[in-house]
Amino acid sequence: MILQHTPHLFYSYLGAMLAGAIPSFMPFPSPKQRADLYWADHEALFERIQPALIVSYEQNLAAARTALPAFSIPTLIAGDDIPATAPGAGDEFAGFHASAGEVACLQHSSGTTSLKKGVMLTHRAIFDEVAAYSRAIGFGPSDSIASWLPLYHDMGFVACFMTSLIEGTHLIELDPFEWTMRPRLLLDAIQTYRATFSWLPNFAYSHIVNASPPGENWDLSSIRAIVNCSEPCKAETFERFAARFEGCGVGAEKLGVCYAMAENVFAVTQTPLGRPVRSLRLDPDAFSLGRAESPARDASAVRVLSCGPAVDGVRIKVCDADSQLVPDGRIGEISVSGPFLFDGYYKQPEKTRERLRGGWYATGDMGFISDGELFVTGRIDDMLIVNGRNYYAHEIEAIVNGVPSVLPGRNVAIAVDEPRTDSTVVVILAECAAGADGEAVAREVRLAVLEKLGLAIGSLVPVDAGELVKTTSGKLSRTKNKQLYLEKALRNPRPRSDDL
Repeated sequence: MILQHTPHLFYSYLGAMLAGAIPSFMPFPSPKQRADLYWADHEALFERIQPALIVSYEQNLAAARTALPAFSIPTLIAGDDIPATAPGAGDEFAGFHASAGEVACLQHSSGTTSLKKGVMLTHRAIFDEVAAYSRAIGFGPSDSIASWLPLYHDMGFVACFMTSLIEGTHLIELDPFEWTMRPRLLLDAIQTYRATFSWLPNFAYSHIVNASPPGENWDLSSIRAIVNCSEPCKAETFERFAARFEGCGVGAEKLGVCYAMAENVFAVTQTPLGRPVRSLRLDPDAFSLGRAESPARDASAVRVLSCGPAVDGVRIKVCDADSQLVPDGRIGEISVSGPFLFDGYYKQPEKTRERLRGGWYATGDMGFISDGELFVTGRIDDMLIVNGRNYYAHEIEAIVNGVPSVLPGRNVAIAVDEPRTDSTVVVILAECAAGADGEAVAREVRLAVLEKLGLAIGSLVPVDAGELVKTTSGKLSRTKNKQLYLEKALRNPRPRSDDL
Protein backbone atom coordinates (compact mmCIF):
# COMPACT_ATOMS: atom_id res chain seq x y z
CA MET A 1 0.00 0.00 0.00
CA ILE A 2 1.52 3.28 -1.19
CA LEU A 3 -1.01 5.85 -0.08
CA GLN A 4 -1.20 9.28 1.49
CA HIS A 5 -2.56 9.69 5.01
CA THR A 6 -6.25 9.49 4.22
CA PRO A 7 -8.90 6.98 5.38
CA HIS A 8 -7.84 4.81 2.40
CA LEU A 9 -4.59 4.06 4.21
CA PHE A 10 -6.34 2.53 7.22
CA TYR A 11 -9.18 0.83 5.36
CA SER A 12 -6.90 -0.79 2.78
CA TYR A 13 -4.80 -2.34 5.56
CA LEU A 14 -7.83 -3.79 7.36
CA GLY A 15 -9.43 -4.84 4.06
CA ALA A 16 -6.29 -6.72 3.03
CA MET A 17 -6.33 -8.61 6.33
CA LEU A 18 -10.02 -9.46 5.96
CA ALA A 19 -9.25 -10.77 2.48
CA GLY A 20 -6.59 -13.08 3.90
CA ALA A 21 -3.64 -11.19 2.41
CA ILE A 22 -0.48 -10.02 4.18
CA PRO A 23 -0.46 -6.20 4.04
CA SER A 24 2.55 -3.91 4.18
CA PHE A 25 2.73 -0.12 4.25
CA MET A 26 5.20 1.60 1.96
CA PRO A 27 6.08 5.30 2.19
CA PHE A 28 4.36 7.65 -0.19
CA PRO A 29 6.92 9.55 -2.31
CA SER A 30 7.89 12.88 -0.82
CA PRO A 31 8.46 15.89 -3.10
CA LYS A 32 11.79 16.34 -1.28
CA GLN A 33 13.01 12.85 -2.19
CA ARG A 34 14.90 12.04 -5.36
CA ALA A 35 12.37 10.08 -7.42
CA ASP A 36 15.04 7.96 -9.09
CA LEU A 37 16.43 6.79 -5.74
CA TYR A 38 12.94 6.18 -4.35
CA TRP A 39 11.84 3.91 -7.18
CA ALA A 40 15.23 2.21 -7.55
CA ASP A 41 15.05 1.19 -3.88
CA HIS A 42 11.51 -0.08 -4.27
CA GLU A 43 12.29 -1.88 -7.51
CA ALA A 44 14.88 -3.97 -5.64
CA LEU A 45 12.43 -4.48 -2.76
CA PHE A 46 9.56 -5.51 -5.05
CA GLU A 47 11.86 -7.91 -6.86
CA ARG A 48 12.57 -9.66 -3.57
CA ILE A 49 9.12 -9.78 -1.96
CA GLN A 50 7.11 -10.24 -5.22
CA PRO A 51 3.91 -8.47 -4.06
CA ALA A 52 0.64 -9.82 -5.44
CA LEU A 53 -0.98 -6.38 -5.53
CA ILE A 54 -0.12 -2.71 -5.10
CA VAL A 55 -2.71 -0.22 -3.86
CA SER A 56 -1.94 3.36 -4.83
CA TYR A 57 -3.09 6.34 -6.91
CA GLU A 58 -2.95 6.50 -10.69
CA GLN A 59 -0.52 9.44 -10.77
CA ASN A 60 1.84 7.63 -8.43
CA LEU A 61 1.79 4.44 -10.47
CA ALA A 62 2.31 6.43 -13.64
CA ALA A 63 5.53 7.82 -12.16
CA ALA A 64 6.57 4.28 -11.26
CA ARG A 65 6.02 3.06 -14.81
CA THR A 66 8.14 5.94 -16.11
CA ALA A 67 10.99 5.27 -13.70
CA LEU A 68 10.75 1.49 -13.95
CA PRO A 69 9.95 0.38 -17.51
CA ALA A 70 9.53 -3.21 -16.32
CA PHE A 71 6.96 -2.23 -13.68
CA SER A 72 4.15 -4.73 -14.19
CA ILE A 73 2.85 -5.71 -10.73
CA PRO A 74 -0.97 -5.91 -10.60
CA THR A 75 -2.39 -2.72 -9.11
CA LEU A 76 -5.58 -1.46 -7.48
CA ILE A 77 -6.29 2.22 -7.93
CA ALA A 78 -7.46 4.09 -4.86
CA GLY A 79 -9.27 7.40 -5.19
CA ASP A 80 -11.98 9.58 -3.73
CA ASP A 81 -14.41 8.25 -6.32
CA ILE A 82 -14.41 4.77 -4.76
CA PRO A 83 -17.80 4.47 -3.02
CA ALA A 84 -17.78 3.78 0.69
CA THR A 85 -20.01 0.90 1.68
CA ALA A 86 -21.29 -0.18 5.06
CA PRO A 87 -23.26 -3.20 6.26
CA GLY A 88 -27.02 -2.85 6.16
CA ALA A 89 -29.14 -2.99 9.29
CA GLY A 90 -29.78 -6.71 8.87
CA ASP A 91 -26.28 -7.69 7.80
CA GLU A 92 -23.91 -9.54 10.08
CA PHE A 93 -20.18 -9.43 9.87
CA ALA A 94 -18.95 -12.95 9.22
CA GLY A 95 -15.86 -12.36 11.33
CA PHE A 96 -12.19 -12.71 10.66
CA HIS A 97 -10.61 -16.14 10.99
CA ALA A 98 -6.85 -16.63 11.15
CA SER A 99 -4.45 -18.63 13.24
CA ALA A 100 -2.77 -16.54 15.93
CA GLY A 101 0.58 -17.87 14.73
CA GLU A 102 0.09 -16.79 11.11
CA VAL A 103 2.01 -13.81 9.73
CA ALA A 104 -0.24 -10.77 10.03
CA CYS A 105 1.87 -8.22 8.17
CA LEU A 106 5.31 -7.23 6.95
CA GLN A 107 6.78 -4.23 8.74
CA HIS A 108 9.70 -2.80 6.79
CA SER A 109 12.75 -1.20 8.36
CA SER A 110 13.74 2.31 7.35
CA GLY A 111 16.80 1.19 5.38
CA THR A 112 19.22 3.64 7.05
CA THR A 113 22.27 1.53 6.22
CA SER A 114 20.91 -1.10 3.82
CA LEU A 115 17.95 -2.19 1.74
CA LYS A 116 14.73 -2.44 3.74
CA LYS A 117 14.07 -5.72 5.49
CA GLY A 118 10.54 -7.13 5.76
CA VAL A 119 9.90 -8.02 9.41
CA MET A 120 7.33 -10.83 9.70
CA LEU A 121 4.94 -10.21 12.61
CA THR A 122 2.26 -12.67 13.70
CA HIS A 123 -1.21 -11.81 14.96
CA ARG A 124 -0.32 -13.22 18.39
CA ALA A 125 2.85 -11.15 18.67
CA ILE A 126 1.02 -7.91 17.83
CA PHE A 127 -1.84 -8.53 20.27
CA ASP A 128 0.46 -9.66 23.09
CA GLU A 129 2.95 -6.82 22.64
CA VAL A 130 0.21 -4.17 22.58
CA ALA A 131 -1.23 -5.66 25.78
CA ALA A 132 2.16 -5.70 27.54
CA TYR A 133 3.07 -2.18 26.45
CA SER A 134 -0.36 -0.84 27.41
CA ARG A 135 0.22 -2.21 30.91
CA ALA A 136 3.65 -0.59 31.05
CA ILE A 137 2.23 2.88 30.35
CA GLY A 138 -1.17 2.39 31.96
CA PHE A 139 -2.96 2.88 28.63
CA GLY A 140 -6.70 2.24 28.79
CA PRO A 141 -10.13 2.96 27.25
CA SER A 142 -10.21 6.57 28.45
CA ASP A 143 -6.95 7.43 26.68
CA SER A 144 -6.46 8.82 23.18
CA ILE A 145 -3.48 9.31 20.89
CA ALA A 146 -2.47 12.28 18.76
CA SER A 147 0.06 11.44 16.05
CA TRP A 148 1.62 12.65 12.81
CA LEU A 149 3.76 9.51 12.47
CA PRO A 150 3.65 7.58 9.19
CA LEU A 151 2.20 4.08 9.42
CA TYR A 152 5.08 2.47 7.55
CA HIS A 153 7.16 3.12 10.68
CA ASP A 154 6.63 0.81 13.68
CA MET A 155 6.11 3.76 16.02
CA GLY A 156 3.16 5.02 13.97
CA PHE A 157 1.90 1.56 13.07
CA VAL A 158 2.04 -0.18 16.47
CA ALA A 159 2.23 2.50 19.17
CA CYS A 160 -0.51 4.55 17.51
CA PHE A 161 -2.64 2.62 14.97
CA MET A 162 -2.56 -0.91 16.43
CA THR A 163 -2.75 0.26 20.04
CA SER A 164 -5.78 2.46 19.41
CA LEU A 165 -7.43 -0.27 17.29
CA ILE A 166 -6.88 -3.13 19.73
CA GLU A 167 -7.58 -1.11 22.88
CA GLY A 168 -10.62 0.57 21.28
CA THR A 169 -9.58 4.20 21.77
CA HIS A 170 -9.46 7.31 19.60
CA LEU A 171 -6.55 8.10 17.29
CA ILE A 172 -6.13 11.64 15.96
CA GLU A 173 -3.92 11.21 12.90
CA LEU A 174 -2.22 14.08 11.05
CA ASP A 175 -0.61 13.95 7.63
CA PRO A 176 3.20 13.71 8.09
CA PHE A 177 3.93 16.08 5.21
CA GLU A 178 1.55 18.71 6.58
CA TRP A 179 2.95 18.32 10.09
CA THR A 180 6.50 18.80 8.81
CA MET A 181 5.48 22.16 7.35
CA ARG A 182 3.31 23.12 10.35
CA PRO A 183 4.54 21.28 13.47
CA ARG A 184 2.17 23.23 15.70
CA LEU A 185 -0.64 21.09 14.22
CA LEU A 186 0.19 18.41 16.80
CA LEU A 187 -0.23 20.92 19.64
CA ASP A 188 -3.55 22.04 18.12
CA ALA A 189 -4.73 18.42 17.95
CA ILE A 190 -3.78 17.70 21.57
CA GLN A 191 -5.58 20.82 22.75
CA THR A 192 -8.70 20.29 20.62
CA TYR A 193 -9.20 16.57 21.19
CA ARG A 194 -7.68 16.34 24.71
CA ALA A 195 -5.26 13.62 23.67
CA THR A 196 -3.41 11.82 26.48
CA PHE A 197 -0.49 10.20 24.62
CA SER A 198 1.85 11.01 21.75
CA TRP A 199 5.06 9.43 20.45
CA LEU A 200 7.84 11.43 18.77
CA PRO A 201 11.36 10.85 17.45
CA ASN A 202 13.91 13.13 19.10
CA PHE A 203 14.14 15.65 16.24
CA ALA A 204 10.39 16.32 16.42
CA TYR A 205 10.62 17.85 19.89
CA SER A 206 13.08 20.46 18.63
CA HIS A 207 11.06 21.00 15.46
CA ILE A 208 7.98 21.82 17.53
CA VAL A 209 9.88 24.14 19.89
CA ASN A 210 11.49 26.01 17.00
CA ALA A 211 8.08 26.55 15.35
CA SER A 212 6.31 27.75 18.52
CA PRO A 213 6.57 31.53 19.08
CA PRO A 214 7.36 32.36 22.74
CA GLY A 215 4.16 34.34 23.27
CA GLU A 216 1.83 31.62 22.01
CA ASN A 217 0.48 28.93 24.33
CA TRP A 218 -1.68 25.82 24.20
CA ASP A 219 -3.63 23.89 26.81
CA LEU A 220 -1.73 20.59 26.83
CA SER A 221 -2.78 19.56 30.34
CA SER A 222 -4.60 16.46 29.06
CA ILE A 223 -1.30 14.84 28.07
CA ARG A 224 -0.11 12.00 30.29
CA ALA A 225 3.07 11.31 28.32
CA ILE A 226 4.93 12.34 25.18
CA VAL A 227 7.30 9.45 24.55
CA ASN A 228 10.67 9.83 22.83
CA CYS A 229 11.54 6.89 20.60
CA SER A 230 13.12 5.75 17.32
CA GLU A 231 16.41 7.67 17.41
CA PRO A 232 18.97 8.65 20.08
CA CYS A 233 17.11 10.56 22.80
CA LYS A 234 18.86 13.70 24.05
CA ALA A 235 18.65 15.20 27.54
CA GLU A 236 19.14 18.69 26.09
CA THR A 237 16.13 18.16 23.80
CA PHE A 238 13.92 17.27 26.77
CA GLU A 239 15.11 20.30 28.71
CA ARG A 240 14.30 22.68 25.85
CA PHE A 241 10.87 21.14 25.34
CA ALA A 242 9.97 21.17 29.04
CA ALA A 243 11.19 24.75 29.42
CA ARG A 244 9.01 25.85 26.50
CA PHE A 245 5.81 23.96 27.40
CA GLU A 246 5.87 23.54 31.18
CA GLY A 247 3.52 26.50 31.42
CA CYS A 248 1.20 24.69 28.99
CA GLY A 249 0.97 21.57 31.13
CA VAL A 250 3.92 19.48 29.87
CA GLY A 251 6.83 19.38 32.28
CA ALA A 252 9.77 17.00 32.55
CA GLU A 253 7.65 14.41 34.38
CA LYS A 254 5.47 13.98 31.27
CA LEU A 255 8.38 13.24 28.92
CA GLY A 256 9.26 9.55 28.59
CA VAL A 257 11.68 7.35 26.64
CA CYS A 258 10.99 4.05 24.92
CA TYR A 259 13.50 1.71 23.26
CA ALA A 260 11.68 -0.08 20.46
CA MET A 261 12.11 -1.95 17.19
CA ALA A 262 9.89 -3.64 14.62
CA GLU A 263 11.65 -6.97 15.29
CA ASN A 264 10.01 -6.96 18.76
CA VAL A 265 6.75 -5.58 17.29
CA PHE A 266 7.53 -2.34 19.12
CA ALA A 267 8.52 -1.63 22.74
CA VAL A 268 11.47 -3.32 24.43
CA THR A 269 11.74 -0.90 27.36
CA GLN A 270 9.83 2.08 28.74
CA THR A 271 10.74 4.64 31.38
CA PRO A 272 8.28 4.97 34.30
CA LEU A 273 5.73 7.70 33.69
CA GLY A 274 5.07 10.52 36.10
CA ARG A 275 8.69 11.39 36.90
CA PRO A 276 11.63 12.85 34.97
CA VAL A 277 13.73 10.40 32.99
CA ARG A 278 16.97 9.37 34.68
CA SER A 279 20.19 10.52 33.01
CA LEU A 280 23.91 9.86 33.45
CA ARG A 281 26.92 11.99 32.59
CA LEU A 282 29.65 9.87 31.01
CA ASP A 283 33.22 10.55 30.10
CA PRO A 284 33.72 10.44 26.29
CA ASP A 285 36.35 7.70 26.88
CA ALA A 286 33.52 5.45 28.04
CA PHE A 287 32.44 5.04 24.43
CA SER A 288 35.86 4.07 23.12
CA LEU A 289 36.91 1.97 26.11
CA GLY A 290 33.57 0.20 26.49
CA ARG A 291 32.83 1.14 30.08
CA ALA A 292 30.24 3.49 31.47
CA GLU A 293 30.40 2.96 35.21
CA SER A 294 32.61 6.02 35.89
CA PRO A 295 30.56 9.20 35.45
CA ALA A 296 32.29 12.31 34.17
CA ARG A 297 32.07 15.66 35.91
CA ASP A 298 33.77 18.07 33.52
CA ALA A 299 32.38 19.99 30.57
CA SER A 300 33.30 17.24 28.11
CA ALA A 301 30.75 14.84 29.64
CA VAL A 302 28.28 13.11 27.35
CA ARG A 303 24.78 12.93 28.82
CA VAL A 304 22.82 9.72 28.22
CA LEU A 305 19.12 9.25 28.93
CA SER A 306 17.72 6.04 30.37
CA CYS A 307 15.38 4.01 28.16
CA GLY A 308 13.86 2.40 31.25
CA PRO A 309 13.39 -1.21 32.36
CA ALA A 310 12.22 -3.98 30.07
CA VAL A 311 8.53 -4.37 29.27
CA ASP A 312 6.88 -7.44 30.89
CA GLY A 313 8.00 -10.64 29.16
CA VAL A 314 11.02 -9.09 27.44
CA ARG A 315 14.58 -10.05 28.39
CA ILE A 316 17.70 -8.00 27.62
CA LYS A 317 21.36 -8.91 27.67
CA VAL A 318 24.53 -7.00 26.77
CA CYS A 319 27.46 -8.89 25.24
CA ASP A 320 30.98 -8.12 24.08
CA ALA A 321 32.41 -8.81 20.63
CA ASP A 322 32.91 -12.47 21.59
CA SER A 323 29.22 -12.84 22.52
CA GLN A 324 30.10 -13.04 26.22
CA LEU A 325 27.88 -11.33 28.80
CA VAL A 326 29.34 -8.15 30.26
CA PRO A 327 28.59 -6.87 33.77
CA ASP A 328 26.31 -3.92 34.44
CA GLY A 329 27.93 -0.65 33.53
CA ARG A 330 29.86 -2.11 30.60
CA ILE A 331 28.99 -1.17 27.04
CA GLY A 332 28.29 -3.94 24.55
CA GLU A 333 25.81 -5.09 21.92
CA ILE A 334 22.20 -5.29 23.08
CA SER A 335 20.26 -8.50 22.42
CA VAL A 336 16.54 -9.01 23.03
CA SER A 337 14.41 -12.09 23.67
CA GLY A 338 10.77 -12.64 24.53
CA PRO A 339 7.32 -13.64 23.31
CA PHE A 340 6.96 -10.76 20.82
CA LEU A 341 9.99 -11.46 18.66
CA PHE A 342 9.45 -11.53 14.91
CA ASP A 343 9.45 -14.75 12.87
CA GLY A 344 12.32 -13.60 10.68
CA TYR A 345 12.94 -11.37 7.66
CA TYR A 346 10.72 -12.18 4.69
CA LYS A 347 12.64 -14.13 2.03
CA GLN A 348 15.96 -13.30 3.73
CA PRO A 349 17.00 -16.51 5.55
CA GLU A 350 20.66 -15.55 5.76
CA LYS A 351 19.87 -12.17 7.33
CA THR A 352 17.47 -13.92 9.72
CA ARG A 353 20.14 -16.42 10.83
CA GLU A 354 22.62 -13.58 11.27
CA ARG A 355 20.36 -11.70 13.70
CA LEU A 356 18.24 -14.42 15.38
CA ARG A 357 20.51 -16.63 17.46
CA GLY A 358 19.06 -19.20 19.86
CA GLY A 359 15.92 -17.20 20.53
CA TRP A 360 17.80 -13.91 20.93
CA TYR A 361 17.73 -11.01 18.47
CA ALA A 362 21.09 -9.26 18.10
CA THR A 363 19.97 -5.65 17.64
CA GLY A 364 23.18 -4.07 16.39
CA ASP A 365 22.65 -1.38 19.06
CA MET A 366 25.23 -0.60 21.72
CA GLY A 367 24.45 0.19 25.34
CA PHE A 368 24.69 -0.82 28.98
CA ILE A 369 22.47 -1.65 31.95
CA SER A 370 22.52 0.38 35.17
CA ASP A 371 20.25 -0.36 38.13
CA GLY A 372 17.89 -2.38 35.96
CA GLU A 373 17.50 0.32 33.30
CA LEU A 374 18.83 0.22 29.76
CA PHE A 375 20.97 3.03 28.34
CA VAL A 376 21.49 3.00 24.57
CA THR A 377 24.70 4.65 23.37
CA GLY A 378 24.59 4.09 19.61
CA ARG A 379 24.76 1.50 16.85
CA ILE A 380 27.55 -0.78 15.76
CA ASP A 381 27.12 0.39 12.16
CA ASP A 382 26.90 3.97 13.53
CA MET A 383 30.36 3.57 15.01
CA LEU A 384 33.34 5.27 13.40
CA ILE A 385 36.77 3.85 14.32
CA VAL A 386 39.51 6.47 14.06
CA ASN A 387 43.07 5.83 15.25
CA GLY A 388 41.87 2.86 17.28
CA ARG A 389 39.16 4.81 19.10
CA ASN A 390 35.41 4.40 18.68
CA TYR A 391 33.13 7.37 18.03
CA TYR A 392 29.38 7.31 17.46
CA ALA A 393 28.38 9.23 14.36
CA HIS A 394 25.19 10.53 15.97
CA GLU A 395 27.20 12.09 18.83
CA ILE A 396 29.39 13.93 16.31
CA GLU A 397 26.33 15.05 14.37
CA ALA A 398 24.64 16.34 17.54
CA ILE A 399 27.67 18.57 18.18
CA VAL A 400 27.68 19.83 14.59
CA ASN A 401 23.97 20.66 14.91
CA GLY A 402 24.97 23.19 17.55
CA VAL A 403 27.02 25.22 15.06
CA PRO A 404 24.72 28.13 14.08
CA SER A 405 25.41 28.09 10.34
CA VAL A 406 24.65 24.37 9.94
CA LEU A 407 21.00 23.62 9.20
CA PRO A 408 19.57 21.63 12.16
CA GLY A 409 19.47 17.90 11.54
CA ARG A 410 21.12 18.26 8.14
CA ASN A 411 24.61 16.84 8.58
CA VAL A 412 26.11 13.36 8.31
CA ALA A 413 29.37 12.09 9.78
CA ILE A 414 31.09 9.33 7.82
CA ALA A 415 34.42 7.55 8.00
CA VAL A 416 36.49 7.43 4.81
CA ASP A 417 39.89 6.04 3.92
CA GLU A 418 42.63 8.59 3.40
CA PRO A 419 45.13 6.93 1.00
CA ARG A 420 47.78 9.62 1.41
CA THR A 421 48.19 8.79 5.10
CA ASP A 422 46.82 5.23 5.02
CA SER A 423 44.37 6.15 7.77
CA THR A 424 40.68 6.65 8.43
CA VAL A 425 39.34 10.18 8.79
CA VAL A 426 35.94 11.59 9.69
CA VAL A 427 34.27 13.68 7.03
CA ILE A 428 31.11 15.69 7.68
CA LEU A 429 28.65 16.48 4.92
CA ALA A 430 26.60 19.47 5.99
CA GLU A 431 23.86 21.64 4.56
CA CYS A 432 24.64 25.21 5.62
CA ALA A 433 22.59 28.39 5.81
CA ALA A 434 22.47 30.52 2.67
CA GLY A 435 25.49 32.82 2.43
CA ALA A 436 27.44 31.00 5.12
CA ASP A 437 31.24 31.18 4.92
CA GLY A 438 32.32 27.56 4.35
CA GLU A 439 35.79 28.03 5.83
CA ALA A 440 34.40 29.73 8.95
CA VAL A 441 31.82 26.97 9.41
CA ALA A 442 34.52 24.32 9.03
CA ARG A 443 36.65 26.02 11.71
CA GLU A 444 33.68 26.18 14.11
CA VAL A 445 32.83 22.53 13.50
CA ARG A 446 36.40 21.34 14.00
CA LEU A 447 36.74 23.30 17.24
CA ALA A 448 33.39 22.13 18.64
CA VAL A 449 34.05 18.44 17.93
CA LEU A 450 37.63 18.65 19.17
CA GLU A 451 36.57 20.28 22.45
CA LYS A 452 33.77 17.80 23.10
CA LEU A 453 35.22 14.53 21.84
CA GLY A 454 38.92 15.14 21.33
CA LEU A 455 38.45 14.16 17.69
CA ALA A 456 40.09 16.00 14.82
CA ILE A 457 37.71 16.18 11.86
CA GLY A 458 39.28 15.47 8.48
CA SER A 459 37.08 17.86 6.56
CA LEU A 460 33.67 19.47 6.36
CA VAL A 461 32.03 19.31 2.95
CA PRO A 462 29.23 21.82 2.34
CA VAL A 463 26.40 20.48 0.19
CA ASP A 464 23.35 22.18 -1.26
CA ALA A 465 20.19 22.47 0.83
CA GLY A 466 18.11 19.35 0.33
CA GLU A 467 20.99 17.41 -1.22
CA LEU A 468 21.57 14.97 1.65
CA VAL A 469 19.70 11.73 1.07
CA LYS A 470 17.10 10.63 3.62
CA THR A 471 15.48 7.26 4.12
CA THR A 472 11.72 6.89 3.78
CA SER A 473 11.33 7.30 7.55
CA GLY A 474 13.06 10.68 7.40
CA LYS A 475 16.44 9.58 8.71
CA LEU A 476 19.64 10.51 6.93
CA SER A 477 21.02 7.49 5.07
CA ARG A 478 24.66 6.93 5.94
CA THR A 479 25.25 4.51 3.07
CA LYS A 480 23.83 6.74 0.35
CA ASN A 481 25.36 9.94 1.70
CA LYS A 482 28.74 8.24 1.80
CA GLN A 483 28.17 7.30 -1.84
CA LEU A 484 27.31 10.94 -2.48
CA TYR A 485 30.61 12.00 -0.94
CA LEU A 486 32.60 9.41 -2.91
CA GLU A 487 30.97 10.57 -6.13
CA LYS A 488 32.03 14.14 -5.34
CA ALA A 489 35.54 12.93 -4.49
CA LEU A 490 35.81 11.20 -7.86
CA ARG A 491 34.95 14.45 -9.62
CA ASN A 492 37.60 16.21 -7.49
CA PRO A 493 40.20 13.50 -6.88
CA ARG A 494 42.48 15.46 -4.54
CA PRO A 495 40.25 17.37 -2.10
CA ARG A 496 42.15 19.17 0.63
CA SER A 497 40.71 19.79 4.09
CA ASP A 498 41.69 23.45 3.99
CA ASP A 499 39.64 24.24 0.87
CA LEU A 500 36.50 22.25 1.70
